[in-house]
Amino acid sequence: MPPMLADRAGGLGVLAALRRNGYSAFPRRCFDQSVVSLRALGRPLVLAAGPDSVQNILVTQAGGYRRLRVGQRVLSPIVGRGLLVSEGETWRRQRRAMAPAFTPRGVPVLAGHIAACADRACRALEPDRPVDLFSTMRRLALDVAAVSMFSLDIGSFDRPLRDSVTRFMTGIGTPRPGDFLLPPGMPTLLGWRRRRFRRRWVALIGQIIAARQALGPTDAPRDLFDLMQAAFGAEGGGTTSELIDEVATMIVAGHETTASVLFWACLLLAQSPRWQDEVAREVRDMDLSPAGAATTLPALHVTTAVVRETLRLYPPAFMSGRESVDEADLCGHTVPKGAMVLLPFWMLHRNPALWDNPGCFDPARFLDRPDPPRFAFLPFGAGPHVCIGAQLAMTEAVLVLARVVQDVSLALVDHAPVLPVGVLSTRPSYAPAFRLTRRA
Repeated sequence: MPPMLADRAGGLGVLAALRRNGYSAFPRRCFDQSVVSLRALGRPLVLAAGPDSVQNILVTQAGGYRRLRVGQRVLSPIVGRGLLVSEGETWRRQRRAMAPAFTPRGVPVLAGHIAACADRACRALEPDRPVDLFSTMRRLALDVAAVSMFSLDIGSFDRPLRDSVTRFMTGIGTPRPGDFLLPPGMPTLLGWRRRRFRRRWVALIGQIIAARQALGPTDAPRDLFDLMQAAFGAEGGGTTSELIDEVATMIVAGHETTASVLFWACLLLAQSPRWQDEVAREVRDMDLSPAGAATTLPALHVTTAVVRETLRLYPPAFMSGRESVDEADLCGHTVPKGAMVLLPFWMLHRNPALWDNPGCFDPARFLDRPDPPRFAFLPFGAGPHVCIGAQLAMTEAVLVLARVVQDVSLALVDHAPVLPVGVLSTRPSYAPAFRLTRRA
């Protein structure tokens, strides 16, 4: 892990550190104090890293908090006013429109799509030579998102999409202190750069929508795109910009986070031969074909435990943020109206008071043991804004990881430490080379 922020650091230090790495932006005392109150240039900043404070904000008193406006400022260039940043009635309308695509009865179809994409990716792997699995998993996750949600071969859009997302996440998408502290609408050079990115991004998403619409209509919705077009397209009373925002949101959220989980899982298994052997034994005779993946999924207990442990150590959504609507009581602390509240989920996942040996990769903690306390493990958030695609993400991560380990053994070429970098998701400090060997 990267070094943590000094306990004496103030609110401005926290906000400045968030630009570099969310895993270095919080003081160690957040492990012991459920609520830490700071100030940043006169504005109250609250760090809530305990299960009781997180439950209060996300569930018990959820109506007393709204999403941080900084989220809209930072994310709107890439997701517009989509589900990730919307509030109130707009958010409820978006959530209702998309919910049918993420029900449990859709898992068999989604599992088949995922298995087909995983099979293509595994056949393209080149054993016995250094492989960049981070890029491989990003391509695979983008392929899954395109096929499962949009019935579309991503084809020529693959490289422009991945390059645009990377450029955004490692550049103008990193939050600056000014994003938290400046009044909304104040013009800045960074704001101009984000607007320029937005114009190019919207044009790219428009091309993808046009390619999908060229497939023609069907009598019944065949995928998420059909549901979104009915709700947000012109025929649904919406606008083209609404449809663009929702498609962009699903593409970004649907591939970047899952690719992150898959990369970290492969890294952890490469460093833990014992657990890689456990997964290999489990999946050796499993039917992971498009026809058999859905039936096999419930039997992948060890693989699922590995994915859950990966989500504990390296959650893609490593933190969240809220703003208090009115003055509130938070576990005995007064939260002023308009206070910024940050919730570092990763600290819940690594808190020594909540987990035995929290820095150790040990999937056994998710095997044949009681589930961890609800608010000690939040890879997909909680409350009204819990991730709508959580089940799809778990299905994809488990099936892809099972298929990869069934096909190849994983080893690292470079053993230099790979550190988590939390900006908009949890990315590696560098992409290490893996050596893959075909299994008999």
